[in-house]
Amino acid sequence: MSGFLGMFTYGGLAPITPSIYIAYGGPTAGKRISAYPWSSSGGFGTIYTAPTVSNPVSQISFVRDNSNISASCTTSPFFLVWPWSSSGFGTQYSNAGSPLNPSAFGPAGFTWTDSVDAILTSNALNPSYPQAWAWSSASGFGTKYSNGPALNSAGFSTGLALNGDNNQVAFSHGATPVISLFPWSSASGFGTKYANPATLPPFGNNANSISFNPITNDVAIGSTSSPFIAAYAVSSSGFGTKYSNPSSPIGSTTYAVRFSPVGTEVAVGNNNSPATLKVYQWSSGFGSLYTSPSILQTVESVSWSSTGTEIAGSISTTLPYTRVYPWTSGGFGSPYSSPLTVLSSPTSVSFSNQSR
Repeated sequence: MSGFLGMFTYGGLAPITPSIYIAYGGPTAGKRISAYPWSSSGGFGTIYTAPTVSNPVSQISFVRDNSNISASCTTSPFFLVWPWSSSGFGTQYSNAGSPLNPSAFGPAGFTWTDSVDAILTSNALNPSYPQAWAWSSASGFGTKYSNGPALNSAGFSTGLALNGDNNQVAFSHGATPVISLFPWSSASGFGTKYANPATLPPFGNNANSISFNPITNDVAIGSTSSPFIAAYAVSSSGFGTKYSNPSSPIGSTTYAVRFSPVGTEVAVGNNNSPATLKVYQWSSGFGSLYTSPSILQTVESVSWSSTGTEIAGSISTTLPYTRVYPWTSGGFGSPYSSPLTVLSSPTSVSFSNQSR
């Protein structure tokens, strides 16, 4: 359910539950996953004991009902999924019976349906194909869906995003047309690819740099070339008109794009110091830029809490590695204190109680 009522149902399911966990993933051996209890009043709680992960973690994600926490790696088995509870990590689910194929360079990110009945991805090396598996909390990975058609004739996939109604999935990739859109159904898998947008996005993009607005169904994609972002209206017929570029330029390579769960903001992580976390108002296109906090390092991943009352950015190069801020209609509040236990030099951050 998109539109006004979607603000209260977030993709057509139950009312939004506030985020109560936050997790980070990254490449540092021994610290590849860091997960914490979270509260708006107190911030970070005591870190959970994390499982040992042999390979660098590219993406970390909870699912909407918090029944699992998952991570992707660039080497086999590519996806790691654990049951999740207030006690933390459970025993890891078995790997998928039908693996990622093609598999070179591993998955280009992943996303779960809100009902947690499927996990979607694509392989990261040209040619890249949309791929997905059925899922149940009782048995884990189920049957693999048929791959969708190749996303492009050259270049590689970098990421993907499901819309709020979970019936369209968009992929970012490293060659023309840069963005591809498909119908999605958990009953039947990928549908026929929609026509490319009339005006293509600027060339090049990074992981974490594509996002659907869960209320309006607009889609935004970041870029490595000026103006570093593009956004489109999307309907059941596919791409509509490209929105005008933001009047306050991003100014540098975009590493992360994320719409807020209430649909009235879009956040951008970039490397344009000293303001590498930017948030724009959103209403049928880019609005005013909120005053940005001073962050000197590149923000590689952005996550909003499920209620949109907090925003987190991950920084993989320098302590404190993360910045989490309260968020109101007036913009950023003062940052929460960093957790006592050092993070994992994260390249990915995820609040709980939402699918990604």
